[in-house]
Amino acid sequence: MYRLTGVTKRYTRGKETVEALRGVDLTIEDGDQLVIQGPTGGGKSTLLQMIGGLDRPSEGSVMLDDVDLARVSETKLTRLRAEKIGIIFQSFNLIPTLTAQENVETALVPLGIKPADRRERAAEALRSVGLGERLTHAPSELSGGQQQRVAIARALVKKPKVLLADEPTGNLDEGTRDDIMALLEGLWHEYGLTFIMVTHDSSIARRAPRLATIKAGQITLTEQGDARRYAQQAAGHDAQPQQAAEYGRQQYVQQQYGGGQGY
Repeated sequence: MYRLTGVTKRYTRGKETVEALRGVDLTIEDGDQLVIQGPTGGGKSTLLQMIGGLDRPSEGSVMLDDVDLARVSETKLTRLRAEKIGIIFQSFNLIPTLTAQENVETALVPLGIKPADRRERAAEALRSVGLGERLTHAPSELSGGQQQRVAIARALVKKPKVLLADEPTGNLDEGTRDDIMALLEGLWHEYGLTFIMVTHDSSIARRAPRLATIKAGQITLTEQGDARRYAQQAAGHDAQPQQAAEYGRQQYVQQQYGGGQGY
């Protein structure tokens, strides 16, 4: 469980001090799905960085279970990120000279996993996102949607507790966006992840059981009843990751467009 208390983040720009976050209080339960939405410069990505242990607040605490990410040593924080937190970026952040499988393996290197085990786990992670036939392809040989699937596999291969996504569909066309969101929802249900995502896309934001709207560094939380009911229904769907992802895709398309458009 996350518990953020009084989280404030200040940046200095020349002689000016900018408050990106202003006394944010937020609780995120294990297995929850939260979408963070707001205008550019409102503090969305800054908040995600605090949650992911990629930056530290100027004031306040960021508790992940019994660890305060704001105060733990850098060594312990690096280890915690490697073990518990998977992150997906808008720009994919794949290494162009490595294959899909090798890119996924990079997430396991800090954990000291043997090369043979790394290769097998990376291959399985890619199969779970529908890329079992693309293990040896370089990023340049993959579409944007396929590259994002590699990035998702890389985030999930270490079996994290938390999955963070910063505009994961921002570089994708509408149809591919729907595919990726359905995949993420299916994997969230299957693995019981705590899933936190930043997006500008209102159609995606409406899907989340909880919505945190952030503006000028302050948040407003909304419980979205229809989305929560769907999440509870889908969470009970007993399937393998790819089947769960396809179930999520079907529900996404049906609710967004009615019927089967978008396939």
